[in-house]
Amino acid sequence: MGFAALSIPLEAATSRVLVPTDPAYLKECGACHMAFSPQLLPAASWRSVMGRLDDHFGESASLDAPVRDAITAYLVANAADRAVNEESVAIMGSLRGGEPPPRITQVPYIAGLHAAVLDPLWGGNPRPKTLTECGVCHRDVVSGNYRSHDFTVTDAAFRGR
Repeated sequence: MGFAALSIPLEAATSRVLVPTDPAYLKECGACHMAFSPQLLPAASWRSVMGRLDDHFGESASLDAPVRDAITAYLVANAADRAVNEESVAIMGSLRGGEPPPRITQVPYIAGLHAAVLDPLWGGNPRPKTLTECGVCHRDVVSGNYRSHDFTVTDAAFRGR
């Protein structure tokens, strides 16, 4: 008995996530913060984020309906639950029932990997102020590579725990 040949999309062979390319998304969202890869949240989360732009994490980010709808469609079409790369699969695997996470930093997979970074005893360098500053530690984030990082860690602060 032989094995059937499988056709695996290129993104499945990598841990890289989709680098955003949508001009409206890059212009409107990237003007205030990093234009995060759509593959870091499931579609339901993107719908929720885009449906509340009048109170976008404490700020008004309202857009004209056609622009908002186009950006929403782009994010939903490229969301984590529609991707097969390693990072998106891990993100989706970390979600357990209930409401979809309202922000990337609340995805269990992402929050778990970064829990120590914001701990007051973190002995690493550099030290991001928030987890939304991906480029501080992930040196190749512009090409969708979140696994490549550039930081040093000392465990001296954690030894007394």
